Amino acid sequence: MLERWLDYVFFAGLEISILSIPALSVLFFATPRGPISLAALTAVAVSTCAAATFRGGWVEAGEWPRAGDPYTLPLRVAYYSATIGAAGYAGAAAHLRTGTPGVGMVVAAVVSVAAMAALPRAVAGMRALSNRLNTA
Repeated sequence: MLERWLDYVFFAGLEISILSIPALSVLFFATPRGPISLAALTAVAVSTCAAATFRGGWVEAGEWPRAGDPYTLPLRVAYYSATIGAAGYAGAAAHLRTGTPGVGMVVAAVVSVAAMAALPRAVAGMRALSNRLNTA
């Protein structure tokens, strides 16, 4: 069971790291560097574990797109980038406001898990919209 989960973690980490490059390249130039880096790293790590857990079916969150699904690729690029960017900035803001790095990490983790749990609904919504536009 652990080996199966780690397999999902590996591929989720690969997918999220590559597809969130737009946000990571923006965060590369963001300041203050320390809080942003800590929150963004937390967001990538937690999003990876959450995606693996949801995609593997350990926690039911809906039907996840396959890791290599080319039809949802543009949506996943935008979604993962938005998740990492929002979690990075929210975590850094919490860190700066409280002066406690751990608070920033928790905020980034909560944003990441919530976003990963909502991904199947976002994909389903985009598919429904696409079907409606195709029939119109």
